[in-house]
Amino acid sequence: MAKQLTPKTALNRAQWLCSQREKCVSEITLKLTQWGIIEDDSITIIKSLQKDDFINERRYALTFARDKARFNKWGPRKIEMSLRAKRINDDDIQNALSEVEQFTSTENLTDLLAKKAKSIKYKDLYDLKNKLLRFVISRGFDYGKVLGVIDEVIAEYKTQ
Repeated sequence: MAKQLTPKTALNRAQWLCSQREKCVSEITLKLTQWGIIEDDSITIIKSLQKDDFINERRYALTFARDKARFNKWGPRKIEMSLRAKRINDDDIQNALSEVEQFTSTENLTDLLAKKAKSIKYKDLYDLKNKLLRFVISRGFDYGKVLGVIDEVIAEYKTQ
């Protein structure tokens, strides 16, 4: 079994982790628990990290949302649910989602669907539409927003 860390050592490790990549309170709390730090010391360490701006939940939410929308092609619902799972507050989530609207636009959704349509095996256009719909819903896009875009992609796909 690994040696239990002292609170000072845990603070130093947490500072190093936070300097490598944005972290949220829930991620650092989990790490501190894994390192065997008691709850009172964990609270003190978290407050110290927040005071020194190693942890900033607003900045974390914005970075997380931007990366997931841009690189993973996630929609706003999936980003929101992931941030809620990390216990980020509602104001920070809404701020982050408003910042990434450009990456979840109809144009980007159309590109994503067009690429996916080329790789799907389907029996008929109805099957294609269902598979595309399930794909973009699983990516976190709103049902109402994607229906029209899917119809456009299929119409374009039929003419090719």
